[in-house]
Formats: sequence, C-alpha cells, structure tokens
Amino acid sequence: MSWLLVTILAYFFLAIVSLFDRYFLVGPIPNPKTYTFYVGILWFFICLFLIPFGITLPGLSLIILGLVTGLIRIFAILFLTEAIIKSEVSRVIPAIGGFLPLFTFFFFFLYFPKAEILNLFQLIAFVLLVSGSVLVSLKKLSLKIFNFETLKYPIISAFLFALNFFLMKILFLEINFLSGFFLTLIGGGLGAAIFLIFSPFRESIFAQKFTPKISGLFLLGQAFGGLGVISQFYAVFLAKPAQVPLINALEGTRYLFLLFFVFLLSLWRPYFLREEMKGTVLLQKIIAILLIGGGLALLAT
Repeated sequence: MSWLLVTILAYFFLAIVSLFDRYFLVGPIPNPKTYTFYVGILWFFICLFLIPFGITLPGLSLIILGLVTGLIRIFAILFLTEAIIKSEVSRVIPAIGGFLPLFTFFFFFLYFPKAEILNLFQLIAFVLLVSGSVLVSLKKLSLKIFNFETLKYPIISAFLFALNFFLMKILFLEINFLSGFFLTLIGGGLGAAIFLIFSPFRESIFAQKFTPKISGLFLLGQAFGGLGVISQFYAVFLAKPAQVPLINALEGTRYLFLLFFVFLLSLWRPYFLREEMKGTVLLQKIIAILLIGGGLALLAT
C-alpha cells in the first residue's frame, strides 16, 4: 500500500477528530491538561488489546526509544491544546502546519546521509504542500501570526511532534509496525500518568465530570482519532526516511477535509461556517487548494 494514500486517509480521520477536539476544548473539557490526560490514558488501555496479536518486545534500548517516542507525543498534544486555549485557532494551526514539516526535515537532514534527502520534484512538492497548508488554515494573511507570544506554544508543539515522527521512524526501521505502535501507546499512557504527580493537575483531572453524553462523544472522537493515528503511524512505517517530512507537509489535506466537513455542518447549522468565504479569503483558499493539489500531483508521479 502506498504511504501517500495512507497519509491522506489518516488526515481524513484526523479532520473529523479536529471537530471533536474543538467541541471539547471550548465546552465540556476546557482544561488542556485534563483533556490530554484522558487521551493518553485511553491510549494505554487500547494497547492492552494489541497484546494477543503477537507483540514482540525488542532489546532494552528500543523499548526505551518506543516509550520516549510516545511520551513526547503526549506532551506535543498538551502544548497543542494549550496553544488552542491561549490563542486563536486561526493562528495556532497554520503556525504548526508551517513549522512541523520544517523541523522534521531538519531532523532527517542531520541524521540520514545525503542520498536519503528529497529529490528535486519531492522538494518542490514539499514547498508547495507547506505553503498550501499554511494558506488553507489561515483566516486571512496578517503579520500578527508572527508575534512571538502567539507562536511560543505552537513552535514547542511543532518541535515535539517533529521529534516524535523522527524517533518513530527510527523505531520502525528496527522493529515491526505493531510492536512499535504498542510501545508508543504505552509511552503515551505513561506520559499522561505523570500529570497525576502534580497536585494542581490531579485536582483538575479528578474534578472533571463526565455525563453519558460527554463520555460517548469523547469515545467516538477518540475512535476516529485512533483510526487517524494508526493510519499516520503506518504511513511513517511505509515511507522512506526522506518521505516522512512529506507526511507532515501533507497536513494541508486535513484542513481541506475540515473545510468540507464544516461546510456540510453549515447546511444543518449555519453558524458552524463563521468564516466569510468570499473576496480575498476565498481567493486565498483557492490558491491554497491549487498549491496542495500541485504538491500531490508531483508526489503521485
């Protein structure tokens, strides 16, 4: 199976998850640490279901690498949710969409020999996809997005996600997909458990109330999230090291799906579509779609 098709499928599911994340963070679970904790703990319980499918544990160094990879991802999610709470989503998402593939490319450029680096067509596709990802997720072009206070949490989140993808690929080069995924999930669960050490975190976590409706929606959202994460991890497993930054650069397809879902929801509830899709905003989205389409066309050739 092509890593490109799996990546697009991953971002389809993750676009759905974005709707759930936004709902919870501005509504029933507004505390980023609480939300991240329950995501991580759910990862831990999910990994238990993988044991009967033939998990094989590697040497100690690879076990530690897998656990650290999962732990880093949990803290990347934490800083992402903190960024969404403290700033506007319209600034956070394009910042992460721009910095994440650049950080990932930097890690792989340093670690792997020049033979593993992108060829000319892939490099052009990388630039097109990153540019399109930033444009499609911006409400409007503004220099305010370059404000350091706005960028602080998104940059940390993007750096941690990039490190997570890099370590994940290193892990998958040594062990099979299922075992690597298993170790990463355990690492994420352990990362979430660390929150319980700190009294303020522990109080907010246990103070969170779950009604049957909230619990059901949370589990539904995480089911889509699980499909998205599995697909994204599998894409990393299938891709060559030089192609992993392209997986991050394809983040723009997630926001294309998200725009489509928001449009469908707006037919049912018009207030869902708050952006004015006209004038310069519409032109910006069209240019972004063309850039992403051009990048995908180059990768497909």
